[in-house]
Amino acid sequence: MDKCPPIILVSACLLGQKVRFDGQSRPADLGCLINKGCLLLPICPECAGGLPIPRSPCEIEFSGNAKGVLDKQSRVLSVNGRDCSDQYRKGALHCLKTAQSINASFALLKEKSPACGVCFIHSGNFDGQIREGRGVLAELLYQSGIKIFSENQIHQLMLAIEKSLFSPQ
Repeated sequence: MDKCPPIILVSACLLGQKVRFDGQSRPADLGCLINKGCLLLPICPECAGGLPIPRSPCEIEFSGNAKGVLDKQSRVLSVNGRDCSDQYRKGALHCLKTAQSINASFALLKEKSPACGVCFIHSGNFDGQIREGRGVLAELLYQSGIKIFSENQIHQLMLAIEKSLFSPQ
């Protein structure tokens, strides 16, 4: 029996939806996933958490990380100093529940985002610098066993999909 095509959560901004903090998108070439028959489900944890478009830029505080935000030990702050941690947690939980309800195995997320960053996020100082770390949603999906990839890792995602399609159930 053939396996169903994989369902992939995708940061909505990578699909061209204008949901970023600045009201813009960052479309990625996802034709290889579509051609493979993958089902792409757009998500935006910031919007799901109740943040508007546009919104003030946010970063995980310099001394914190996404795990700390989930555990309420760190914060996501706007450039104006507003604590947006609750919205980031709420949005991440909503996206996780969506992923679980549709049995998504993979997520393709926007690198450097305080919600979606897979390998890198902004420094927390609003200085344009980047540091290693995951965003709040990326961390929650990772902890839940969903394989996460950034737009810079589409080739690795394709390999993981191939492996899942041909591995025994």
